[in-house]
Amino acid sequence: MSASRARRDGLLRPQYVLATADCRAEDVGEVGGKAAGLGSLLRAGQRVPGSFVVTTAAYLEYARGRAAGPGGDASRPRQAPGEEVRRSIERSYAALGRQPGADIPVAVRSSATIEDSADASCAGQFMTFLGARGADEVTSKIEECWISACAPHLESYRSERGIDAAGQSVAVIVQELVDARVSGVMFTQHPRTADRSLVVIESSYGLGEAVVGGEVSPDLFEVNKITGQVTLRSLGSKATEHRLPAGGRLVQRRPVDAARQRAWSITDDELAALLAMATELEATLGWGLDVEWAIGTVESDGPGESLFALQVRPITAGPARRSRAAAPAGSGIDLILGRLSGHLPSGGAQ
Repeated sequence: MSASRARRDGLLRPQYVLATADCRAEDVGEVGGKAAGLGSLLRAGQRVPGSFVVTTAAYLEYARGRAAGPGGDASRPRQAPGEEVRRSIERSYAALGRQPGADIPVAVRSSATIEDSADASCAGQFMTFLGARGADEVTSKIEECWISACAPHLESYRSERGIDAAGQSVAVIVQELVDARVSGVMFTQHPRTADRSLVVIESSYGLGEAVVGGEVSPDLFEVNKITGQVTLRSLGSKATEHRLPAGGRLVQRRPVDAARQRAWSITDDELAALLAMATELEATLGWGLDVEWAIGTVESDGPGESLFALQVRPITAGPARRSRAAAPAGSGIDLILGRLSGHLPSGGAQ
């Protein structure tokens, strides 16, 4: 019997924090879609930044505490997590660092039970905080993720897509932040035509939020899986980047100088590495994947750069149903679909 089944049957106490490597598809009710995706990446042998998951059990306990507060007002903005939840978070955060007591920078991301499914990606709907350092700040950002799970725009998102809110909950991923020189998204088949021979890659400087959030026009590549040939290149403007300053705790948004904007953000060797990642993931996880990736460093590993897989999900909809409504306006997915529909930037295709 799996641990999740045992907990559902009441044989084990609820776990407030789980190792990401233990998160599987059957545990979505406890860890959410993003965390289940991270677990699949680890089992597929990909390099993934160190992380842990604060489960839906912790969120539900927190929500009960808010409801049981003075006057039973569940809309109050803050309610300190319980002592056992806090201790679990502190222990897990401390274990991420290479040295005891090191306050490494992390990304704190919601992982809702409806996220990253084949029917709804929920891209951009839930909260993400980048560059949190120290147990107190990390715990505070986790609480903000819990509070944001009741935001009005999420109710609208669910209503527009006919998603039943009953039984839905939110977990939170705490993951060591990659100081990314370059990052982006990758589709292991063409997201519009479903052509399995093509991998589609978007890349831009810095952290991937600029790409996923539609802040930049990234470089775009189509690569043939069979031959490795780059069949399309489109140069993006890449006007801004998000980077973590040395020793800093807040990610900074910086302008990219004109010369770097005119240069390709990744090399042919890095394209080949991404193509290899796509092939490996499809061999273990199946066809039609939407992957977020980054090339950069993490404090726990030292100065050397690596290619990291950050998230994986099914491509949200097939070619017959794919539309701009499948992602927030201006998102990386939205940009890809628009540009691959014949709206490439003038002079960008090569």
